[in-house]
Amino acid sequence: MSEPPPRREVVHGDAVAWLAERPDQKDSSVLATIPDVSEIGVSMERWREFFLGAARAALLATPADGLTVFMQTDIKHEGRWVSKAGMVLRVADELEVPLLFHKIVCRRPPGSLMHGRPGYSHILAFSRLARDDRAYPTPDVLPDLGVMPWSHSIGTRAAETAVTAVRRLAPASTRIVVPFCGIGTILAVANAHGFTVVGIERNRKRAEAARTFELDPTPAAT
Repeated sequence: MSEPPPRREVVHGDAVAWLAERPDQKDSSVLATIPDVSEIGVSMERWREFFLGAARAALLATPADGLTVFMQTDIKHEGRWVSKAGMVLRVADELEVPLLFHKIVCRRPPGSLMHGRPGYSHILAFSRLARDDRAYPTPDVLPDLGVMPWSHSIGTRAAETAVTAVRRLAPASTRIVVPFCGIGTILAVANAHGFTVVGIERNRKRAEAARTFELDPTPAAT
């Protein structure tokens, strides 16, 4: 008899409040893509407070043997860069949660000329107890984001990297919690790898889409 498919739960609500009310998610890892200032419609000062609070909530919700993985793209504001990776590292340092790895994902081919948005994204993984296995090295630079199911998606290649890191480095994690899950790209990737998933999304339409979103099994035409 075949095993039942992995379970998926999507909560329509405030991801930061949800995490704060449920610290130390047993047998779980947390994969977060914290929204940009443009997505939540507040001042830069208020957004910084929101971002730091969200990063703190994600790290505190992750058990010691789990992984907290942030997938973020820096932004430019008034001609100056705002480093989301730096903000995440600041919070992790304050909470004394060690950095496990930091990878770069190319958003454009190397050498591309861009203005206002970097040609790369960050994947940062933190854990109190997990240690990377030097016997199984993985690339520090990914060539592209993979398939982008919607405009704010981190991409399927980045999601695969985060999910497989949980499988390899945090074997006690049977569930993946995804605050700010959007339409469900990470949920679908994690389900495909056999994980039970919980997504939290404040936008009602995106939360509804995330409950049933599946990856397209048809290879992209070349």
